[in-house]
Amino acid sequence: MKVTVIDALMGTGKTSYAIQLINEAPASTKFIFVTPFLDEIDRVIEAVPTRKFKEPDVKHGEGRKLESLKKLLKDGADICTSHALFAMADEEVKELLQYENYVLIMDEVMSPISQVKLKKNDIEVMLDSNLIHIHEDGQVKWIAGEDHQSGYDTIKYYALAGNLYRSNKTTFFWNFPASIFDMFEQTFILTYMFEGQLQKYYYDYHGVQYEKKSVIQEYVVLDGQQNGRYKLVDYFQEDKSKYKDLINIYEGDLNDIGEKDFSLSMGWYKKSSPVRLKKLKDALYNYLRNLQGAKSDEILWTTFVDYNGALKSNGFSKGTVKKKKPDKSGKHCYVPFSTRATNRYKHKSVLAFCVNRFVNPSDAEFFAQRGIVIDEDMLALSDMLQWIFRSRIREGKPIEIYIPSKRMRTLLQKWLDGEM
Repeated sequence: MKVTVIDALMGTGKTSYAIQLINEAPASTKFIFVTPFLDEIDRVIEAVPTRKFKEPDVKHGEGRKLESLKKLLKDGADICTSHALFAMADEEVKELLQYENYVLIMDEVMSPISQVKLKKNDIEVMLDSNLIHIHEDGQVKWIAGEDHQSGYDTIKYYALAGNLYRSNKTTFFWNFPASIFDMFEQTFILTYMFEGQLQKYYYDYHGVQYEKKSVIQEYVVLDGQQNGRYKLVDYFQEDKSKYKDLINIYEGDLNDIGEKDFSLSMGWYKKSSPVRLKKLKDALYNYLRNLQGAKSDEILWTTFVDYNGALKSNGFSKGTVKKKKPDKSGKHCYVPFSTRATNRYKHKSVLAFCVNRFVNPSDAEFFAQRGIVIDEDMLALSDMLQWIFRSRIREGKPIEIYIPSKRMRTLLQKWLDGEM
């Protein structure tokens, strides 16, 4: 197993390198390309004319995409799929991967852990009933037998697959099976600031070894024409100074609501009265509509999903409807702050980041049980930069941005100054 993390700024050629790699690889090498968005799958398929990439289809494999994925693996096909489907990989998927020479390319990191919903005394009941055993390292083993039927079948499925761990006396976490990376000839992860992302800590937790690389573009002259080629080099931190003139961070009275360390955090939103939320809503409106005079097509803003309805106003409410259709044309104004790996908002020029990002306490506790401490500031900065670079800044064009949280604003300024 070899895991290579291509850690480079958004728009510097990570995906272009991956496409170049696929186009030039021998036919005997098979690829699985994993990306967060279904429309990005179409883009990759079109960019690789040398191969016939296939996407798992609900019309095949007994109507389930996971079954369709398994069928494609049995056929030895080149596959392009989503993070959501790849996260469902089970023991059968791992077995199928052993029979072909597959290379995995992950466009952006995925969510490698998730908390399993349990009632207050469920863990105690399962232990007392001899359904499970919990190892010293926290891994949960199902000991009641595969055929045992109970109300804990979900727990049984995760535990039998070796993907369930206890964080504390009341919390179980599902883990993406780390052993799946052993099934690939090579793995490439395309991202930026890997050190601030949960997948990095997940690798540390499971002892997955990786190396970081940067990507550069070299130009060669062929037949009198200059052609660009992408090349992996030893990791280096790019010069961010050019962005200081392109990112104009608002400084003014509208920031007063975010002066405290935990202002605009999830806890702050939960405890906020309607009056305080209206104050933030008014500040957001004043910045976007009055100070910037921005039109809907120019605006990109975010907050925690549960609170976008409390902050939306006329002129920038697109995207806040709970049951919304996929935004293939990039017309939404509200976009979740976890959004990555899409170019559909590269025309947006006026931004507002109304989030103060902290790690979920239960996630932090899960990693802490192995002495792994999450860098809160790196995590927050990584998410914010990924979101900001959905805008036209990725094409070297200037943007205006409102970041009411003093903590988040300071992190961005430190990054621009080369201090992070």
